[in-house]
Amino acid sequence: MKTVDKFRFFLIFFLLLLYSILISQKVNFEAADLGRHIKNGELILQGDTLQKVLSTNLYSYTFPDFPFVNHHWGSGVIFYLVYWAGGFSGISIFFLLVSLITFGFFFSLAVKKSNFATAFLVATALMPLIADRAEIRPEAFSYFFCGIFWWILDKASQVEKGRQWRWLFLLPMLEICWVNLHIYFFLGFVFLGFFLIEKVIKKGIKESRDFFLTLILCGLTSLLNPAGVKGLLYPLQIFGNYGYRVLENQSILFLDKIIKYPPGLYFKIGFGLLLLSWVLVFWKRKTFSFVDLILTVFISYLGWTAVRNFSLFGFFALPIISSNLGKFSFSQSLGSEGQDNASRFFLLSSLTMLIIFILFLTNIPYFRSKSSVGFGLQRGEEQGAEFFLKEQLQGPIFNNYDNGSYLIYYLYPQERVFVDNRPEAYPKDFFEKTYIPMQEDEKIWKKMEEKYHFNIIFFYRHDLTPWAQTFLINRIDDPSWSPIYVDNYSIIFAKRNEKNKKVIERFELPKGMFTVQK
Repeated sequence: MKTVDKFRFFLIFFLLLLYSILISQKVNFEAADLGRHIKNGELILQGDTLQKVLSTNLYSYTFPDFPFVNHHWGSGVIFYLVYWAGGFSGISIFFLLVSLITFGFFFSLAVKKSNFATAFLVATALMPLIADRAEIRPEAFSYFFCGIFWWILDKASQVEKGRQWRWLFLLPMLEICWVNLHIYFFLGFVFLGFFLIEKVIKKGIKESRDFFLTLILCGLTSLLNPAGVKGLLYPLQIFGNYGYRVLENQSILFLDKIIKYPPGLYFKIGFGLLLLSWVLVFWKRKTFSFVDLILTVFISYLGWTAVRNFSLFGFFALPIISSNLGKFSFSQSLGSEGQDNASRFFLLSSLTMLIIFILFLTNIPYFRSKSSVGFGLQRGEEQGAEFFLKEQLQGPIFNNYDNGSYLIYYLYPQERVFVDNRPEAYPKDFFEKTYIPMQEDEKIWKKMEEKYHFNIIFFYRHDLTPWAQTFLINRIDDPSWSPIYVDNYSIIFAKRNEKNKKVIERFELPKGMFTVQK
């Protein structure tokens, strides 16, 4: 093996190791969606409540019959099967493998559109952004399908007309899977549409027939979901019934005004690199890909409008920046063979790695957010639920938005939740006129107590919304409720009544142990 090849092998290993470390984070189970996804998969495979899981808010006692589209039901089935085979650590490993394969698709595109040296340097610079979404979610499947769609479309656009169909016919079949795994399935249509437009511009309508037929077939195969047409159109409708402001759906410009959001620095760096690469292309009047240009506009829009799209932006920015920079002589010389170029690349890549680590150290909040490296759950996550079950506590439970999926996993069907982290599964007015006001206003809280007859409050302690903090302070001072359990994640209150008398006598916590941090 040549020295250059050995060095490339080392650099690939470095990239995969760095990505693995950043993406392999122990699950904060009490604030994650994963518990509900696993429960979805379990119930779907059992079959008894299949229709309710797919189309109603089965897990809630507040709105159990509220209709909604379970657009990621297939992900739940996969997560449950992996969990059944390997537990929570198995799910973490599976998520890592899917993520590595996804990275491989985008990195191979970057190498193809430029050269290994340029792709490596760009990938290293974008790595913190690409690995931003480290929580185990169905969206990982969307990243995977985005990568394979782009890889196939790029391949099909470069072969002769008669051979295009050999690649394009795969896309409608992939769309059947995608539409049942995550709501971002519509991105397949978007990317296919971009390639179709480019094909029409370059070759004319007649030569673009295969791409047009593929787009139609993808639309038809996307109807193969439990909700049919409604499921196909759901991406256009989901935010019409969204009564709760979720952090991941906010723009970085909005978040910069109210909190420090560590990944925002890397998004701005990534966007700056992407913009600079296009400035160089237009300044030097280099040829460019129409698809790359329109993708740049599209992914930039997604990234600036919602922080949940940071990783998606990073994945797509990797091949586009690499392609743009690969057009210049300095990039081509790095990618060419020769001892001098290899030595120069070695020094430049080493410097790049050093800069990345310096960026990590200077962006301390981001570095800390990636400190729970490993597989499975964070330590002690299950203890709150185990206490509830061991002491045979009974609802109705009042819980907060964050820990709904956690309680669904551990307590359903014994208990149902007041709310969980699916705004689309509850009426919009529920959040705006009930859930938030009842935590802010004691009069509304009393009315809701009378309506729902709460017996237990099971709350995620790190809910940093102002109404949650107000609510917890009020409950500590409320003589009608007793704190009986607390750990690093949960706090449980029991209503002072005859049903809870014995458990309160055994576990009541002194009020003095709770303090308010300002």
